[in-house]
Amino acid sequence: MSHSTTDGQAAQVPSTENSGDAGGVRDATAGYWGASRLYALGVVLFGAVGLFMSGLIMYDKIELMKNPDFVPACTINDIISCTDVMQSDQASAFVIPNPFIGLTGFGVALAIGMALFAGARFRAWFWYGFLAGLVFAVGFVHWLAFEAVYEIDALCPYCMVVWAVVLPLFLTTLVHIVWERQRDAAGIHGADRYSFAGGWILPTVVLVVWYAAFLVLILVQFA
Repeated sequence: MSHSTTDGQAAQVPSTENSGDAGGVRDATAGYWGASRLYALGVVLFGAVGLFMSGLIMYDKIELMKNPDFVPACTINDIISCTDVMQSDQASAFVIPNPFIGLTGFGVALAIGMALFAGARFRAWFWYGFLAGLVFAVGFVHWLAFEAVYEIDALCPYCMVVWAVVLPLFLTTLVHIVWERQRDAAGIHGADRYSFAGGWILPTVVLVVWYAAFLVLILVQFA
């Protein structure tokens, strides 16, 4: 870009558009990671489903606390029994009812997804914090699944939906962060960061295997 000077000569002004770090001018998006519309939509979807199901569980939990004879809609028999799961010690692993954790965590995920869908970008430390929360969530739902299958000896369908959305949320975020690190290292900034469409095969396989393994464990235990 050039501007005219009083002596008729053109003074060259470096442009920040599509310049990356060339000439010492840093792209305005460098150091901030956004996301594709597809990833953002996935975070919104998983967050909304998890938030809704956590709300249902919280409602039934409150009703059970008020009336021990209350029967949740997801209690069908001795195996599919939200009552047994919600009244167990594991249902309040950190003193407070577990659905409070779900309402908080999925609420945060939904807010992040909406911000990303609107075009927001966050620093790397923010993404690592988000990933750390998802690592905790994955570990927590695996522990809850183990307790439900082998200790409580009952299953809560609402809880299982929550478990089911945590892993894809974790996997997609992990893949996204890996991509962003690679693109930062390559000096790719701006809209071009999101043009890469591959790399989802392995996470998809991991997700399918995880679901299948969990289904096999349930069938072996309760069949």
